[in-house]
Amino acid sequence: MHVMDWENMRGHICGDCGKERKMGEVKVSVIVPVYNTGAYLEQCLSGIQGQTLKEIEIICVDDGSSDNSVEQIKKLESEDARLCLLTQKNRGGGAARNAGMRHAKGKYLVFLDSDDYFHPEMLEKMYLRCEEDAAQICVCKAKCYHEDLGFETPEPASMREELLPEGGVFNWKDMPETIFDAFHNWPWNKMFLRSFIEEKGLKFQEIRRTNDLFFTCAALTEAERIVTVREEFVYYRVGIAGSCQTTNGEAPLDFFRAFLALKEYLEGKGIFEQVKRSFVNHALDGCMANLNSQEEGRAHEELYRRFKEGLLKQLAIDGQPEEYFHEYNRRMYGFYKVLQNGDYQDFLRYRIGDLKAERDRCLISDHHEKVKFATGMLGYRQQKHDLLACREYRLGAKLLYVPLKIRDIIRKK
Repeated sequence: MHVMDWENMRGHICGDCGKERKMGEVKVSVIVPVYNTGAYLEQCLSGIQGQTLKEIEIICVDDGSSDNSVEQIKKLESEDARLCLLTQKNRGGGAARNAGMRHAKGKYLVFLDSDDYFHPEMLEKMYLRCEEDAAQICVCKAKCYHEDLGFETPEPASMREELLPEGGVFNWKDMPETIFDAFHNWPWNKMFLRSFIEEKGLKFQEIRRTNDLFFTCAALTEAERIVTVREEFVYYRVGIAGSCQTTNGEAPLDFFRAFLALKEYLEGKGIFEQVKRSFVNHALDGCMANLNSQEEGRAHEELYRRFKEGLLKQLAIDGQPEEYFHEYNRRMYGFYKVLQNGDYQDFLRYRIGDLKAERDRCLISDHHEKVKFATGMLGYRQQKHDLLACREYRLGAKLLYVPLKIRDIIRKK
């Protein structure tokens, strides 16, 4: 692995390019795990380099890519002193993020994925929010970009505002029944105080899939001060062939191991019963989502069978009444009821109907976004037309004609 000496941030020699680089105070360490995302790296990294907050370091951790990802990063590394490259053999995103954390020197940590892209004010606004309220975690909102369909849709799971407590600063004790539901377990729409993460000894699970769930959810229960920035700063790319979303069959039970580890952690802290409803809702959502994303028929049927035989019981999902599940989770609860009361063919039929409904929801959402944009443009044009046509504007234009001409002559001279 390429190891860099960041001691005292006075400058270092990069082993790859041999150039000395001067670094000032690092406010945010941006850790980017990379694995065969060469097609999206330029958009991702240029979006990070172009952030309005300049005092950042960008730690790219290549996880054994076989495409041109490393070459792209090395080129950018030679041009930008804030960017460095670490490499490791293919061990998964969790191991890559842990490697990045070991080298991070920023006051705050952000974990961004190399196939997503970001609003240029993301880091600055989240950093200032953390500083203003001495927060240990800040959460922002996100949108989905559908790579296969070519449009964006809202991503409510990034932040469900209706589940948040009143007030600007809060922790899990203010929302024990919704702490894991108000924010999904993604790390990339959150900023973490590095000293807080180190003090609690939090690390990503080094499993192939769902390696972020334990880290993020444990941090949410450890933090005393959580804040939000209610703007959509992350554009989460979905529908990519070969991504974790489409390769569930390679490690079909990693998600279950993640939920089980979190359950045991909460039990060890003595707070599981207090957050149980939120945990159960989040676990149901995760279990059904993982089952539905299995693309290989035999793997899908095997996971269905394991659920029927007791995996859901181990996560305390079985036996809960319908009203125990939050309103937003009723779609996944529908799958759960079919799984419990029907057979495999019933479940497949239900899934086909849901796929059609899901597609329609995406198309309707995209249509609404386009109509909103078009309506806004029409409104702007109408206002401009009304302004140009009004008597006061025409009179003002005549009065200013001579002074403006004189100004132009003076400028030319």
